[in-house]
Amino acid sequence: MAMITRPAALFGGLLTALTLTVAGAAAEEITGYRSAEFGMTSQEVLARLESDDVANIERHQTEDDDLLIDVERQAEGEPVTDLRYVFPAGSDRLALVVAFHPNVADHAVVKEQLISQHGQPWGEEMTEWWFEQLKGDMPEEPNGLTIWGGGESAHNERGRLVRLWSFDDYLSVEYLDTRLLR
Repeated sequence: MAMITRPAALFGGLLTALTLTVAGAAAEEITGYRSAEFGMTSQEVLARLESDDVANIERHQTEDDDLLIDVERQAEGEPVTDLRYVFPAGSDRLALVVAFHPNVADHAVVKEQLISQHGQPWGEEMTEWWFEQLKGDMPEEPNGLTIWGGGESAHNERGRLVRLWSFDDYLSVEYLDTRLLR
């Protein structure tokens, strides 16, 4: 599983309120990942994971006192996806889920799945600006970024994002609530 540094360090510039809207009326509200919803306690998430077809559940604290729950998800006919559920220090509320996809060649498929769920991603100019702001805080140099969410179309979605990062040898999809990462 890829290493993740403290969430606040990764998302420092993104913690400000965003006011972009999600394109497309068919976009799903960003509430979390699968059955785990933002704001749930670690015990609630662990109970829900049983219905998400996961294995190898590991729970640990970081040096910065973040609680991490790492699991593997194996969907039929798909490669194993490593998942990380993050509960920031001082809080037992789910703020971030990261899905690691082991094959960069799946980028188009993963992006199309996210478009079907969340509508069109942000425009190129805004995404490029955020890419430049965030890439320096990443544990390794990313190759690209696509972002959904952060809109005001639904008050519950404000500050909730999905980010698709591409790296040399894997993809990561982050489902995050910036308000809970503070």
